[in-house]
Amino acid sequence: MGCNRYGREEGTANLAFQFTLPSVPCHEMLAAANPWLEPSVVISVVSVSIGFAGFLFGILSYRWNRRESRLDAVTGCLDPLIRAAQELHMANNCRRTSENLKASFPNWKDAPEAAARISEMYRKYGEHISESQKRFRDAGAELAARSFRFPDTVVGLLMKAQNSLSEFGRLVNDGLYDKANLQFETFRKDYAKVTRTARGWRLADPIEGLRRRFSRKNAPMEPDSDFALTKAEMDGIMELITKRGTSQAHNAFAVHPPKKLLEKPDIVKADDVVDQLKDSIFVVRFQDGTSKMLGLVELMVFIYNLILLKDQHDKVARMMSVSEAEPGTTVKVSLKFSERDIMRPEMVKALLSKITWADSASDG
Repeated sequence: MGCNRYGREEGTANLAFQFTLPSVPCHEMLAAANPWLEPSVVISVVSVSIGFAGFLFGILSYRWNRRESRLDAVTGCLDPLIRAAQELHMANNCRRTSENLKASFPNWKDAPEAAARISEMYRKYGEHISESQKRFRDAGAELAARSFRFPDTVVGLLMKAQNSLSEFGRLVNDGLYDKANLQFETFRKDYAKVTRTARGWRLADPIEGLRRRFSRKNAPMEPDSDFALTKAEMDGIMELITKRGTSQAHNAFAVHPPKKLLEKPDIVKADDVVDQLKDSIFVVRFQDGTSKMLGLVELMVFIYNLILLKDQHDKVARMMSVSEAEPGTTVKVSLKFSERDIMRPEMVKALLSKITWADSASDG
């Protein structure tokens, strides 16, 4: 044994080191090898994705709300225009009917029923004209107040539609029925141009597609019919049907057609039968001496419901014959119909063929 230079003894030493490595599962080792799979990274990515989706949704919602607000402004201008046009259209029909009645009854003041109907038409005409004037003023005020929100193109289209409606009203006031109907079609075309332009502003709500997908679909609304009856006219028809089914159930009734139908019976077979008879007046007279003047639409609805009522009556009679129903049992019957379907030329020709006309004309 010797000494080293530090004065320590030299010798041989055996050193043993023991390392204990922790046991790590293989899947954890793989996860540590891919930092994108660490939980903190995954949570951060998901949070950023949700934030970006919310930001995008906010932008789309802002644009949708902005465009919907502009569409609401256009609706505020178009709604009174449309209502004014509807009132003028009904006023035109009322005046046409009253003038045709006066032509059919030269001494209409001596015919109480004709005079009452003419007076009623003039009353309705005045109401429709007054309402149309009010709506037209509202449309002008809306356009003046909201025009700054629209492009010049839309403002020009709205003003053109307003001018078309003004001309339509002038023709109605002058009693130019056919020209007024043509002008009404011109207004509808001008209105369609506005809607086509405004439809381009439409931006779907981000969740509208999902809402529409899971919502219950409504049946499409049918457009208004030119043959729609008023409540008063329907009440008059229901009164006739009730009389026919009760006090006059066992008595016949007569239908007096206009003079031109007696002179040309083939009109009922013509394809344009509705156009030829739409302004005519018919008189339904019962054996108790009561009578009522009806237009073509009213007469068709009356005859159609009588046929339905007869069919329902036969069904109830057959049901009662095989059942043990006690005498005096009340049976309720519901009748549903559409004036537009009834006034199809094929249906009108079929209904007119069911009528046996009286020999004297309604306007004779």
